[in-house]
Amino acid sequence: MKSISHFAIAIFGFLLLTSQSLTAQIDMTWDTHRVGFKVPRGFQIETNNAEEFSAGNDNLFVTIAPIQDENISSDDLAEVVSAMAKELDYDLITDGSEVDVNNFTGYYKRGSKDGSSAIVMALLDPESATNLIVVAIYSDDSEDAALTVVNSFYSY
Repeated sequence: MKSISHFAIAIFGFLLLTSQSLTAQIDMTWDTHRVGFKVPRGFQIETNNAEEFSAGNDNLFVTIAPIQDENISSDDLAEVVSAMAKELDYDLITDGSEVDVNNFTGYYKRGSKDGSSAIVMALLDPESATNLIVVAIYSDDSEDAALTVVNSFYSY
């Protein structure tokens, strides 16, 4: 009987460890604009230059672009996000909401297109003239991972 209970504890421990490593997040940084965020393990960088940072996996893809405009204020963010979502031709765009993400002020909207969901977000860095447009495209089963990414941005 004791050997069964030790075996069960060992299996439970293994499953717990495995589940934590599968959902573990790692830091990813865009050094050009001194911004970082959390992504799931296995994210691959596709583009990393001054105009764009893109990375993803099979279920979640994130693109970031800077808006170098020191005249943008938090009052402009809703307009910027609405224009971007419309330009990207998303369907079923939801009402947006203001967000505070670490040291950024932002605004986001959700939409969908061709069976994929998306979060379109503008982030204003009060410490610099670099502001960001973030688009996270994700499959239905990756919504939690997408929310983790968009809520983890920080500047350094």
